[in-house]
Amino acid sequence: LSPSLPLCLSPPTIQPAVTMQRAASLSLSVSRRLLAAAARTPTPTPIRTRTQTLHSAAAARRPARDPDTPARGSPAPVARDECSPYRLQGRIPSAYDRKVLLWVGRFKKDQDIPEIVSIEMLHAARNKIRVQICYLMIAVSVGACVVMVLSGKKAFRQRENLTKWNLEKKAKLKEQYRLEHETVADKTQ
Repeated sequence: LSPSLPLCLSPPTIQPAVTMQRAASLSLSVSRRLLAAAARTPTPTPIRTRTQTLHSAAAARRPARDPDTPARGSPAPVARDECSPYRLQGRIPSAYDRKVLLWVGRFKKDQDIPEIVSIEMLHAARNKIRVQICYLMIAVSVGACVVMVLSGKKAFRQRENLTKWNLEKKAKLKEQYRLEHETVADKTQ
């Protein structure tokens, strides 16, 4: 011990061999506890959305049917070898889908459109139409702004403004009010 330091502040004397054994046993017990806790925790269940829950509830209410017979209104059954669970299957395009495919330019004539069109093709065509409609709306908005600016400049040149219109309207209403009261006063006399 150093004579200048008080006894409570003197550095502790540590035996290296004992400290190493204690650290090893401590880390071993911590790792055992972590492994035991991991084994006890259940695997997380996937979170289900509201639509998934509704679909599963609706499926539970439906009567069981033979998987080999097609449902009413569905297209002819496709062999199970041809369907891949990882690829979206096509569908029969409606009249609107046919118009969209023609407008986008995917097909030249209505007769060129196949009976079954892939869902990706329909989504791409609809997205193109959405973009074209957005461009049209932008052009109409810019055109309306230009028309409003030009009409405002024309009104300014003719010295027309809202204040002048309001004063004229109020003067007209006052005149009508005065005339009505004069006629009512004449009738009472």
